[in-house]
Amino acid sequence: MSTGWGERVAVAFTTAPPTQETVARTADPPGAPWWRRFSVWFPLLVYTVTRAVDAVYFAVMQRWQIPMVPGNGAARVIFPTPAAPGYFPVTANWDGQWYHEIAELGYPDPLPIDPDTGQVAQNPWAFYPAFPMLARGLMRLTGWNFYVAGSTLSLVVGAVAMVLLFRLVDRAAGRWSAIVATVATTTWVAAPVLQTAYSESCALLVIVLLLTALRGRRYGWVLVLLVVLALTRNLVLVSAPPLIVHALVRHLRRDTDPFPVRQRAALLGLTVLSVALTFLWPTICGLVTGDQDGYTKTMAGWGVDAFEIKLPTWLDYIDADYGWPGWLACLLAVGWFVRRMLSTDTARWGPELWGWAGAYPAYQVLVTGIGPSRIRYALLAFPVFLLLAWILNQPRLRRRRAWWLAAYAVVLVALQGWWVWNYWMITELPPDVQFP
Repeated sequence: MSTGWGERVAVAFTTAPPTQETVARTADPPGAPWWRRFSVWFPLLVYTVTRAVDAVYFAVMQRWQIPMVPGNGAARVIFPTPAAPGYFPVTANWDGQWYHEIAELGYPDPLPIDPDTGQVAQNPWAFYPAFPMLARGLMRLTGWNFYVAGSTLSLVVGAVAMVLLFRLVDRAAGRWSAIVATVATTTWVAAPVLQTAYSESCALLVIVLLLTALRGRRYGWVLVLLVVLALTRNLVLVSAPPLIVHALVRHLRRDTDPFPVRQRAALLGLTVLSVALTFLWPTICGLVTGDQDGYTKTMAGWGVDAFEIKLPTWLDYIDADYGWPGWLACLLAVGWFVRRMLSTDTARWGPELWGWAGAYPAYQVLVTGIGPSRIRYALLAFPVFLLLAWILNQPRLRRRRAWWLAAYAVVLVALQGWWVWNYWMITELPPDVQFP
């Protein structure tokens, strides 16, 4: 690898977006309050409109939800709800029951045992503590019940995440990319989850803050946010590739941008830590319960091997359900994605966004099996949406790109209603029920 080649690669990662990929930044009046700045009111407006539409979906569709009672044979229920329970209770469906239990009762010690199998039963240790503990704090502060506290917490945290996401992408890739990333994220099919008692909003905020801190070379904050992410979702390992790419780009540009030994050591330590922190929550589970394999046994209650590579399940699914057309479609899609990710267009996003955009989809394919939850997981792959900004900037689409983006948003918001009805609302509980 020659120095000249390395310098060209590094420059590609740090070059400002070309003119055709930018939108003139709205000139805010001098001294304008924060709420009149485009980078604040635009993401909040898009987020508010889409969440309001989704609130209507939830409020109307909850009328068809069945009573949720213990012993239903398909979904665990500790806090029963009647049929048509109302907006807030329905936002705590599915995993919301587990977060509700954690917020009210904490984590069990010792681990519960299934009397029929003698094995560790499904229990709250499968769910990370950041969101339910924040919800508990809000419940005590306000006197709200979990349904209101959990949903409101997600809604507000999601709004903050969207503003900071816009700012991150705006500074890294330009105003047009920031607009597209914000619209595409808040209109994603599973984005209604941002107003439910789930951890997606908290995870999104932590990821945005982490990438922002890394881009700003605030390595002390990166350390703190890695620990927070390790207690929010099982995603901290995905931070390793952005850290590695960030360090590599700094190394390649060390002649023009000093890269002190102290910072090299810090990035090496953060990369190692991002791997080690994958075991933080399992270790806490083992220390509290006295069973060092407690987390692994807990996940086995769902039939999940916590450390198994899941790629073969995806390959089997494609082969069994779609045959050669499925293989062809996947190969074309993956080939196009890899080609675009190796282009200078995506390198201009910067090593942080680029690293997450490449690592997160790969991580999901490797460590999660097939199922509807993958639609929800895709929400956290927000840098991938910058590819949509690139597509809409092509010569044939550029003149009407705002209209194309608006049409995309309308279609996706309509599909959010489909997602709420098909995956979130519990209108029946067959034995093979699909969890969102």
